[in-house]
Amino acid sequence: MPAPTLYYFPMSPPARAVLLLVKELGLTVNKTVLSTLQLKQVDPMAGETRTEEFLRINPEHTIPALDDNGFYLGESRAILTYLVDAYRPGHSLYPNIPKEKAMINRVLHHDLGAFYPKFFASFGGLFSGAQTEITDENRATAHKALSDLENYLVRNDFFAGENPTVADLSLLPMIATAVHCGLDLTKYKRLNEWYENCRQLKGYEDDQEVARQIGVFIRSKFPAGLEGFN
Repeated sequence: MPAPTLYYFPMSPPARAVLLLVKELGLTVNKTVLSTLQLKQVDPMAGETRTEEFLRINPEHTIPALDDNGFYLGESRAILTYLVDAYRPGHSLYPNIPKEKAMINRVLHHDLGAFYPKFFASFGGLFSGAQTEITDENRATAHKALSDLENYLVRNDFFAGENPTVADLSLLPMIATAVHCGLDLTKYKRLNEWYENCRQLKGYEDDQEVARQIGVFIRSKFPAGLEGFN
């Protein structure tokens, strides 16, 4: 049976979350043996997510998207949980323990419904040039998103317990991107400690390198980067 195909863009935080999972699970990439994953890069800025072929896989024309032998799945958080359940069931990143899984799902829902859209909206326009400054409203929105997120770390080192889960993998790329664009995370003590704890992840350094590249790109267009959040 052919390996599932992940459609991704290397700069995309949601796609990078899935790449972090691939490394944590030890899935072999781009080889046709059991429990592997084929990677296919698509460029949304070149319209490659709006082709007839891609829209059949993901009508929302977003990345990442997964094709597991005709089973199509969009939304990175759904892909994260599916890959664990399908290829490493019971793994500690998404265990088959109802209460632990519920806590992970809770954070994933917060990420999708609150943190990611609010936080990205506060600076996402810098990438396209639609935004040329960090306003007081942007700063307040970002601070609220980060403060609300930090509340999940009151009792644990990671977002859903004492060990990393897919919830942490989902959040790390966006936070890393912001840090390398100029966000001073030390103003959020628990978030900063969590960020340091994430160094144990197998794909941490690779993701950091991508975040660094994004930081260079943003500062080439907007030298202050996200320092206006500090």
